[in-house]
Amino acid sequence: MTVTRKPRTALRAGVVVAALAAGVLAAPTAALAVEPGHTQGAGEVMRSKNAVLKLQDDGNLVLEHVSGGVLWASGTYGNPGATLAFQQDGNLVVYKKDGGEGKGGAVWSTGTWGNPGSRLDLQSDGNLVLYRQDGSPAWNTATWMTGTTLYAGWQLGAGNWTWADNAILAMEQTGKLTIRDREVPGIRFDTNTWGPGAYARLQADGNFVIYKKDGGEGKGGALWSTGTWNQPGARLVFERNGDLVLYKKEVEEVLWRSGTGR
Repeated sequence: MTVTRKPRTALRAGVVVAALAAGVLAAPTAALAVEPGHTQGAGEVMRSKNAVLKLQDDGNLVLEHVSGGVLWASGTYGNPGATLAFQQDGNLVVYKKDGGEGKGGAVWSTGTWGNPGSRLDLQSDGNLVLYRQDGSPAWNTATWMTGTTLYAGWQLGAGNWTWADNAILAMEQTGKLTIRDREVPGIRFDTNTWGPGAYARLQADGNFVIYKKDGGEGKGGALWSTGTWNQPGARLVFERNGDLVLYKKEVEEVLWRSGTGR
């Protein structure tokens, strides 16, 4: 595999930030861990402090933040009656109705067979991780919590999120950036963008942009932006009151804000 320089993301102080090669953040494990051999139909699969994993009635396996918003999904909708199986070989599989191990009908999997003794953990940071028996990560959703400040060249990947005292900022799997209330259902801010796998990036020129999954600087594919180019050195801060603010370099002058502070 070619080694390339990866975009940086700010990591909240207090979280163990030794990201592994697979992009997994070390964090306390879930209150509920699914053991190999577990199979179930539609319903809640796992829950941690900040996220819940559900197999929907339509067969889509979805990871949501507890405050709302989809962080990750298997994309297997259109399969009512589907089941989720965490197999003894370490593979997590969504099967069609009447399918199963030895019967066929798989519509999605983590591709982690050959790892008996694995465990599946929904971590308190919102990342769903499949660990091998030796404790190394075999697969993850990359939906961990980031820091509250982004600098030039840093980004929020699909499913990344962070929190303020009373709000959550999330780059949702559907391609929209949202700010939601923490305690009660409610959306304060929504970019109304669509593009599964899209990500948000603070460019070197100071423009905060949402790009399609395969887009980027010099490649196109912008879905939304703050329109704040020509401001090198700008920084983006998710304030404690839930306001998302883009500041000019080294000063408190506001270039753009969401206006969602409370």
